[in-house]
Amino acid sequence: MKVKVHLNGQSYEVLVEKNGGDYRVTVGETTFKVIHKEGGLIINGESVPIKLEGSLEDGATLQIDNRTVQTKVEQVMELEKVGDGYLEEEESGPSHKDSQNVITAPMPGKVVSIKVKVGEEVNPNTLVLVLEAMKMENEILAGISGKIKEIKVRPGEAIEGGKVMAVIE
Repeated sequence: MKVKVHLNGQSYEVLVEKNGGDYRVTVGETTFKVIHKEGGLIINGESVPIKLEGSLEDGATLQIDNRTVQTKVEQVMELEKVGDGYLEEEESGPSHKDSQNVITAPMPGKVVSIKVKVGEEVNPNTLVLVLEAMKMENEILAGISGKIKEIKVRPGEAIEGGKVMAVIE
C-alpha cells in the first residue's frame, strides 16, 4: 500500500508491504524491515521507542526518543477514474472507453493470485489481487465500493507498471 506521510511540514511517499510478521517500508530508494511491538518499533533490528498521541489519519504527535514530530498519513489511491472509459493497453499507450474505475499496477511485477471474481461486490480496502515485485508480495486493494466488472490479468502474468488489472463499476 502506498501512503503519503507528512512529518513536520515535509511530505514523503512511502510503500508499506506486509511480509509475514513484519513489514517492508520503502522511502525513496531505501527499504527498512519494520516490526511493530508494544511501545515502539524494531527498524532493521534496532529498537525505537515511539509514543503516539492522536490519530495518524487526522494528525498526530509522535515522540521518538527525545524528539517530537507532527505527522499525518494518507493513503495514496491506486485506483484511477478515467473520463470516458477504462484503460485499454495499445502500443501507443492507454486509451479511454466507457466511464469506469480501474485498478492499475503500481509497479512492474508478476501477478501471484487474484482474490476476487467478476461480478463480486467489493468495498474500499478489499483485497483484489497479490502482485510480486522485487521479491516481495504486494496486496492490491480496491479503492471504492462497487462490483468487479472485468479482470484483465492472469496469475503468473508478468505486467508493467500502469497496466490495468481490474475494472470496478
